[in-house]
Amino acid sequence: MTRRGTESRRLVDDILQYGRTIAHWVSKGHEAFLDSETGSQATIERQFEMIEEAANALGASFRESNPQIPWAPIFEIRNEISHPYQLQYDSERLWVFVRDELPKILARLRRPIYPD
Repeated sequence: MTRRGTESRRLVDDILQYGRTIAHWVSKGHEAFLDSETGSQATIERQFEMIEEAANALGASFRESNPQIPWAPIFEIRNEISHPYQLQYDSERLWVFVRDELPKILARLRRPIYPD
């Protein structure tokens, strides 16, 4: 296996781990997400940022080999989280995405296509 292939597998494993952490917090429900005392939203935001960082590090070749993953919303939402004063950050968009879409993405990433 090439060095790049090994790195891609590590990054995919990282995304899956961050996703498991998000799933744990999502399981606590929407009220916990909105409650600043629980730290749920902040944790989900940070883990989502880490997913985007790993997705970006995977590179264009990997992303192009895996068109079944909706990469654009991952980058868009992360950008909104990171720049809330410059962009229109909507925490509900994040909530809906991690509740409804992220589980599907993680399932697809369990069987990714690694470019040659």
